Amino acid sequence: MKICCIGTGVMGGALMKAIAKTVGKENIIVADCDTAKASAFAKKLGCKFAQSNEEAVKYADIVFVAVKPAFVGKAMDDIGPHLSGKILVSVAAGLSIAALKEMFSFSIMMSGSDVENVTFVRLMPNIPAVVGEAMIALCTDPEAPESVSADAATTVAKILSKAGRVEKVHEKMMDAVTAISGSGPAYAFMFIEALADAAVRFGMPRQQAYIYASQTLKGAAAMQLATDQHPGVLKDSVCSPAGTTIEAVKVLEDKGFRSAIMNAAEAAYEKSQELARKK
Repeated sequence: MKICCIGTGVMGGALMKAIAKTVGKENIIVADCDTAKASAFAKKLGCKFAQSNEEAVKYADIVFVAVKPAFVGKAMDDIGPHLSGKILVSVAAGLSIAALKEMFSFSIMMSGSDVENVTFVRLMPNIPAVVGEAMIALCTDPEAPESVSADAATTVAKILSKAGRVEKVHEKMMDAVTAISGSGPAYAFMFIEALADAAVRFGMPRQQAYIYASQTLKGAAAMQLATDQHPGVLKDSVCSPAGTTIEAVKVLEDKGFRSAIMNAAEAAYEKSQELARKK
């Protein structure tokens, strides 16, 4: 299986590093409008480098488009005429599959090419893909035959398995995914920073404070995933009667901790919908 990636930024690069662990770095080719950047990335990863988008897509069975949404149209002009029989995977935030297909149709019309059997897949990964701990949402074209979409989803999920956890969702859930897992790491980083600041206030060295705060959140998340218990049950298990934790929980409740998180996610959700409408 041959993979190409158009775009070697943070997310595209992170996904290709993970995919290299499943398909082999020798089966990956990358391209970027900044050819020096793509060449340097390819050299570091040990994969192939293409001088152009066209060269990259001709090599591949699965094509990742990992450029900013504003540049997807230009990339599609380059690669659209060469997509016959391939899976196109978009990582562009807020860009619907319908919009991708419209760009594709335009590129075909302008080129006069005869292209068929293109399967469209849309991803919403998040930044922990850099360390192989992403939460990746995947959706497929609702207009494609179910068997074709299912095969494409299975294939893409398999090659992304080293990037993190992959879950298939309906495309209408992508704005919610953006607000929760797409933006969520920022909320977690703020929590880590605040917890570490408290530790520093109590006399702990700064670097040690970051380790304690980060490992605490990592451990709590791992415990919830491993046990599949309700978070409230796990919270209760930490709160001893008249103990330290329940005092802290009361302060968080008094300060509106839960509602602040929900309101923040709602703001991100509404912004995602707004951006999608504009695109």
